[in-house]
Amino acid sequence: MDIEFAPTKAEQKANINQKKKGTILIMEDQRGFRRIYRDVLEQDGYDVLEADNGEEGWETILSKKPDLVLLDLGLPILDGFQVLEKIRRSDQTKNIPVIIFSVLGEPRDVKKALEMGANDYTVKGFYTPRQVLSKIKNLLKDTNLRNDTNSYRLLIKEDRKGAMRLENDLGLEKGYLCPTCNVEMEVEFFPDYARADGHWFAAQFVCPQCQKPF
Repeated sequence: MDIEFAPTKAEQKANINQKKKGTILIMEDQRGFRRIYRDVLEQDGYDVLEADNGEEGWETILSKKPDLVLLDLGLPILDGFQVLEKIRRSDQTKNIPVIIFSVLGEPRDVKKALEMGANDYTVKGFYTPRQVLSKIKNLLKDTNLRNDTNSYRLLIKEDRKGAMRLENDLGLEKGYLCPTCNVEMEVEFFPDYARADGHWFAAQFVCPQCQKPF
């Protein structure tokens, strides 16, 4: 008769570590809320870091370089907007995906965060942890695909046909100059492999100096 032995705790831990999918930083000042998301993420194979204020979270981002940040806007010491601005301004962290934690009744804050470079948002009490996990998986998948492919940055010259019309349609009040740095912005193109029959790209304006997307 064959006897099967259950794996030891050390073996279970080793098996879990082998399956790690990446590191997620949860920046949230409510301990219970952090615990819920930590449990869901760890069960799915992610390493989880936690911070209950913006200053601690920013220091963790710089030292640990997480693969994705779940960022609450209402953090103490440094709020979510200040942390997001630091993430997008630093060459070391500018490409880290960020999902915003918001509460109902904050549409302006969500809009502002997305304009500052947040990749996505979730509303507390509206999205389940599993739905947020799905957002994380999709975002990391897109980020990995983007990192594995070439992107292209080009300048738009105003004497080119259609440049003035594009400027007007997009409401670029300063033309193709960065509103913050007053430097001419570039258009960054990313291959879109989800579409067939030709070459398709997603595009965004990026300031070559502050690296902010517009």
